[in-house]
Amino acid sequence: MTFLRAFLLVALAADVDTSVPAECPHVKLRRNLQNSRAVFERTMKGHVAFIGGSITEMNGYRPMVCQNLQKRFPNTRFTFTDAGISSTTSTTGAFRLQDHVLAQGPVDLLFLEFAVNDDQDGHHTREECIRGMEGIVRHLRTHNPNADVVVTYFVNEGMLETFKSGKVPLSSASHDEVLLHYGLPGIELHREISQRIESGTLTWKQYGGVHRGQTATESAPI
Repeated sequence: MTFLRAFLLVALAADVDTSVPAECPHVKLRRNLQNSRAVFERTMKGHVAFIGGSITEMNGYRPMVCQNLQKRFPNTRFTFTDAGISSTTSTTGAFRLQDHVLAQGPVDLLFLEFAVNDDQDGHHTREECIRGMEGIVRHLRTHNPNADVVVTYFVNEGMLETFKSGKVPLSSASHDEVLLHYGLPGIELHREISQRIESGTLTWKQYGGVHRGQTATESAPI
């Protein structure tokens, strides 16, 4: 079971259990995805959107999640919106959410990833990271108060060095302040990768680098 699949298995379960599998300690569920699940099953339709940088834009985790949802809800007609644009940050995302996501119709489930670009492209301060992330969340909630949100922290080599020094990357730590405030789930993939590399069970090359793709092995978590 892969990292994201484990999260979706629990978060989209029919019950309200917010525990996570023991093998996925870095999944911070906080709440499940019952609102979107109910829409998918009741209306047989669903709008799932993805916003982020090149990690979202590329054919990586996004199509994997789409395939997982289609398999889990075979009778649901999904609309998938890809709002990933290379090198954009959470600040950019907050400004373009309306045109690139919300204008496509009511959103039931939004996947967010900006930790890497807020770190390496925007070089954001804590305040900038918080304002960008909260801008997206608040705008989405104004659009649809029942929309579910999932934030995934991907990783670059600089963030791995930060973990190695015993610290937490500024971008994800700042984003997590927003998630804690709103009680939103976060997938700490960057911490998982860091610990596996430090333990010797995974290498950066095996994982596939920042843009995890064809070079990644089946054992690499995603």
